[in-house]
Formats: sequence, C-alpha cells, structure tokens
Amino acid sequence: LPLWGAPAVAADTATDYVKTTSQFAYAFQPPSGFDMSNKPLKTHLEEINFISSDTKGYQFGITVDPVRISSLKEFGSPEEVAARVVLAEVNRDGVFDVTLVKDPLLLPDSGGSYLLDYLSQGKRGNKHFVCQISIDRQKLYVLTAQVKEENYAEKEKELFAAVDTFRVTMVDK
Repeated sequence: LPLWGAPAVAADTATDYVKTTSQFAYAFQPPSGFDMSNKPLKTHLEEINFISSDTKGYQFGITVDPVRISSLKEFGSPEEVAARVVLAEVNRDGVFDVTLVKDPLLLPDSGGSYLLDYLSQGKRGNKHFVCQISIDRQKLYVLTAQVKEENYAEKEKELFAAVDTFRVTMVDK
C-alpha cells in the first residue's frame, strides 16, 4: 500500500537488497540508478547507504542498532518519537530549523513501525527526510530517505515507493 496516498511507481531494473545475519535481518528495494556504499567510519551495528547516481543529495540509508526495549511503543507514540528525532536533528551542527511536514504515522500491518516526514534547513541547504523506524528483537532499524527540497516534488512518488519496500524480516534464533 502506498503511503500518504502517493501512487506506487514501478521500479525498473531495481533489485532487492536483503541482509540477514544472526543478529538482524531486513530487505529493501532502492530505486534503479542507486549505488550502494558504506561509510568509512561505522557508528552503528549495521550501516549502508544507497546513493543516486544522477541526483545529487538523493539517498537512502539503513542503520541497525541494539536497544534495550522491545517495541517503539515503549519509547513513545509516533508524535513523541517524532519530537525526539526533530530535537536530535535540530541539535546537529549547521542545522537551523527542523519542521514536521506531515503528522507522524503508525504504519498499518508493520508490526509497530513509525513513519516520519520532516524538513531540515541548514547551512548545507534544505533537505527533506522520510524515516521508517522499527524495533524488532531489541534492534532499532531506521531507513532514512533524504533528498534536497528542490528535488522533492520530482522524487516524492519514487521515494515513498522505495520506503514502502523496507521490511524487517525474521532472524532464526
């Protein structure tokens, strides 16, 4: 089901990225034309980026981290989590203002995932972010889509279609 009423866009030649370890598992299908990359300095248990080869500043990032809670609900409602994310973002170096674009959502049929949509304004420009946040088996999964605000209208349908493919999958115990 497309999110926020955005019609789904068929991804041509895009392929699923599936990661399964003894600690975590997820799947994601970036749009076609995205290159996978790793950060030189990892700060998370898992960290991977998919960067557009044709639109500068358009990317998806996935992080996985251990947490002490078993569900996002234990951390707060979608609105409370959104407030914490916005506060963390506005405290980043070079960020002047962060605004929620749409009300945060509890995604249906997602096992308790939240969807956040916000705009960050700073010295590096205006960036539109869409995050899908999940907790499963005491692992925090965050998919973050990022695009320059000037490109958002053009990329919105594709971005939401890709975000909608992100799934936390089962890890055999």
